Amino acid sequence: MTGVFELVQAVRLRLVIENEWTLGLSGLASVVFGVLLAVWPAAGALAVVWLIGSYAVLSGVLLLALAFRLRAFGQRTDRPVGSPLAA
Repeated sequence: MTGVFELVQAVRLRLVIENEWTLGLSGLASVVFGVLLAVWPAAGALAVVWLIGSYAVLSGVLLLALAFRLRAFGQRTDRPVGSPLAA
């Protein structure tokens, strides 16, 4: 439904703004994606699982990198004496 609404808005906005074709193209992509999900629902579900898994792995790696940076920061001895993190 989002794609259909975007296509309708692109047609209505073509007299008001320039480059409304980007909104129309976005709407067309949404419609095509929706049709593909309706035709092959199992493939769509698998793609969503892969996206969630990829996000979880990326988020975990970034949080681990932050944890190691914070640990190294806590072990430094060159912190200013007035620092709130000073021991």
